[in-house]
Amino acid sequence: MIGNTQNEQKLYGKTWNTAFGGYFADPEIASPLVRAVIEAVEVSNPSVIADLGGGTGFLLSEIGRSLGSDRSPSLVCVDEAAAQLDDCPDGILTLNCPVESVERSQLTGEDDPLMMCMRSVLHYFGEDSLRPALAHLRSLLAPGEYFVNQDICLEDVGDQAVANLLYLRMNTGKWYPTVDGLVGALESEGFRVVSCAPATTLCLSGPELEERYGIGRRQMEKIGRELERHSPSSRVFVRGEKAFTICLDYKVMTCVAA
Repeated sequence: MIGNTQNEQKLYGKTWNTAFGGYFADPEIASPLVRAVIEAVEVSNPSVIADLGGGTGFLLSEIGRSLGSDRSPSLVCVDEAAAQLDDCPDGILTLNCPVESVERSQLTGEDDPLMMCMRSVLHYFGEDSLRPALAHLRSLLAPGEYFVNQDICLEDVGDQAVANLLYLRMNTGKWYPTVDGLVGALESEGFRVVSCAPATTLCLSGPELEERYGIGRRQMEKIGRELERHSPSSRVFVRGEKAFTICLDYKVMTCVAA
């Protein structure tokens, strides 16, 4: 995965499913993305649904359950972490491959329609590599095929600046766009964004970030003071009695390859 994630504590399997209050393994939280995928399936009738960066296959399990047995596209979970793929349920195919390296021929036959979905991956590419990553994703799809993505993007440029300052100070390589910026990047790389809907906000406490990124308490407190000085009224930064919390908004964007 592109991005500086060397200091990021890797969370796999059951550990990943319980991280951040179980956000990424909660069916209700996942439901806006699952609904968007099902709606796109109704229109496009894909032979394959590939979840890029799909980890343990949780989303594909929810998608398969919602589709039911009368519709049976193949479900392919793509991830560069073999330890994640090892926990995929039966019935989900796996591909151990970085998102930026995957090829269409690894996902589907030459004439078989493909749909792709993705959650919480694009920010790993950073600001400079976001558009090249989107161009690669577009190259995997034929015109008219769907890409349904959920990622963090902020409505307000001030909130965006606070979030990106935090992740810069934590030396993660991650970068979050504005909503308009992500729509513009998608459209510039050959997608048509047909819908954009909110998903559940992810709130992370200072101690959770310390554990995730291997940052000491004093350093995190210093970062918190800088964030507060930078934008004391930011909606994404919440100062608590003992630690701060950062609240990051997600959007689900349904896109069609133009």
